[in-house]
Amino acid sequence: MNRIKVPFEQIYDFDNCKRAIRNAAKKKKHRKFVINVLKNIDKYAMDLSEKLRTMTYELHTGIPAIINEGTQKKTRELSKPIFYPDQCLHWAVMQVLQPYFRASFYVYSCASIPGRGTHKAKEIVQGFFKDLKGTKYCLQFDIHHFYENVDKGILVQALQRYIKDPRILKVLTDIVYSYKGSGLPIGYYPSPWLANFYLTALDRYIKEKCGVKYMVRYMDNVVIYSSNKRHLSEVFNLVSVFLKTKLRLSIKGDWQKYKMPYKDKRGNIVDNRFTDFCGFKIYRYKTTIRRSIFTRIMRLLRKLKNGKYTLHRAYAFVSYRGYLLCTNSYNLFREYILNKINLKKLKEIIRNESRYQNRKLRKTQPLCA
Repeated sequence: MNRIKVPFEQIYDFDNCKRAIRNAAKKKKHRKFVINVLKNIDKYAMDLSEKLRTMTYELHTGIPAIINEGTQKKTRELSKPIFYPDQCLHWAVMQVLQPYFRASFYVYSCASIPGRGTHKAKEIVQGFFKDLKGTKYCLQFDIHHFYENVDKGILVQALQRYIKDPRILKVLTDIVYSYKGSGLPIGYYPSPWLANFYLTALDRYIKEKCGVKYMVRYMDNVVIYSSNKRHLSEVFNLVSVFLKTKLRLSIKGDWQKYKMPYKDKRGNIVDNRFTDFCGFKIYRYKTTIRRSIFTRIMRLLRKLKNGKYTLHRAYAFVSYRGYLLCTNSYNLFREYILNKINLKKLKEIIRNESRYQNRKLRKTQPLCA
């Protein structure tokens, strides 16, 4: 991997700092301190620029928080950095470094990358399935507690091999070590980018050293296809050793290796197995949604049928509708949603909220100029 030369001046540029403050303020414009910063954005942008130029900034430990997400109420520990200067500085740095990080990523690495979300990951797997012989067997595994087990020292060493400017390296190192817990914090804007960068070594090892042709990674969830079952066993053993020795990570115990479905000479589907990936059940010849997502949709529909329309539920329904329309789930859509949910009203709620936010932005725009 060649070292990149990033002009540090781009990071502490006044316009970049000003844009960083605005981006960091999204969805926080109701907070009093954020409102005050936006009203005096030139002053704060100049201050942030000067702190970065002279390297006199001071980063703080994030505020801990706990959320329960999903149908199984999985507990996740977050760390919320303060708005200024931490979040604004994070944005100022990453706005410049994003294209360079993205250039180093594996082409089929998804998650937290613009344009590479769950739907892109699904399309990649569907594209792999066009090669029937090459995708006869599947190996699927997760990395155990990935974020909290990232080794900060190894991450910083990888950054030193990729970025040449010592000032940029110092800023990134300060961001990494500003979090006093182990690993990378969930809640910091740079964390997903740094996490993907941390696993580029794994991507290269699997593709180049293990000779894998079909591999897609959604953050710490890896799916590999091969025509040979023994080859997948060798890959699994090699990857386990690589993760342990080079990245100090381990594979979660629920990994799977299985044979994908295929058609016999009569055209009948044999062994109806699917790949459970990114919320989709991806069969070789069709794609449906995961049962847990179906459960969430049904809970949401019961509330909507009772007339409990809210902005949050409107956004959620539009998102789930996208899941249904991009899979082979039209019968489900027709039975439970079509002509039973007032879609126009939900869209109107979202449209009114968008107009309100635009009016609010226009009011603050003259003050932010």
